[in-house]
Amino acid sequence: MNFFDDIDNDLYFGLYLCTRGKCETIVNDKPCVITEGMAFIKSPLVHIKEFRRSADFKFVTIFNDEIETLAPIAETNFDIGQDILQQNKFYCKCTPEEQTLFLFIKNSLDKHKNNLSSIKKPSKLQEVTMRLIALTEQSALLEYARIFLQQQDSGHKGNEKERSIMVKFIFLLFKNYNCHREVRYYANLLNFSPNHFTRIIKKASNRTPSEWIAIITIIQAKKLLRQNNISIKEVAQKLSFPEQFTFRKYFKQHTGISPKEYKMRHT
Repeated sequence: MNFFDDIDNDLYFGLYLCTRGKCETIVNDKPCVITEGMAFIKSPLVHIKEFRRSADFKFVTIFNDEIETLAPIAETNFDIGQDILQQNKFYCKCTPEEQTLFLFIKNSLDKHKNNLSSIKKPSKLQEVTMRLIALTEQSALLEYARIFLQQQDSGHKGNEKERSIMVKFIFLLFKNYNCHREVRYYANLLNFSPNHFTRIIKKASNRTPSEWIAIITIIQAKKLLRQNNISIKEVAQKLSFPEQFTFRKYFKQHTGISPKEYKMRHT
């Protein structure tokens, strides 16, 4: 099984630790080998394709969540958020002590998430547990950022301006995709003309803003459609489509099947 081809892989943001062996990959069209002791990030800006793995290759998921996890860090210090979302270098090499710390964080998160799953009704305990999970995930990301920055080549800037704009766009998109799906809206927020903005995003990510908007909208729609207790009409409403017919047309245009067909296959 290719871990990097999991369902909704473009949407989620995760931190992982290789604990054994190695895996040869193609990352954003460039070869990269993940080896024992590497902590690595998977994000909407990092496209990983597995090429070959050793028989003993093993990794653990520290956490896997939506990119909003990173938002509080980026809002406090955007440069740190930008470093975490590196497109050209998405990993850092950890010492044994740092690996132990990441595994401790993983165990803490697993414990908190198990506790959360046992809380059946909304309550203050549920709110506190969810907050604790979010803060623990952010703590893991800051630890990753600390290690990453220690190893970063301060002289290598690359396409920093384009990358900065791309990261800002991704955060804005995840915050507003259910209300705003027009390229002009995001271009205006970032003070660019739609055409110039499209060129920047295409250069930074090999995808146009329109493609990103469709990807995020469809993946979120699929996530909602897989829930048994939400109707197609409610999904359309949550995503701010004017009516179910418009949502159906949009979904089929980008997936080739209707929302009803998708829901029947996945619930």
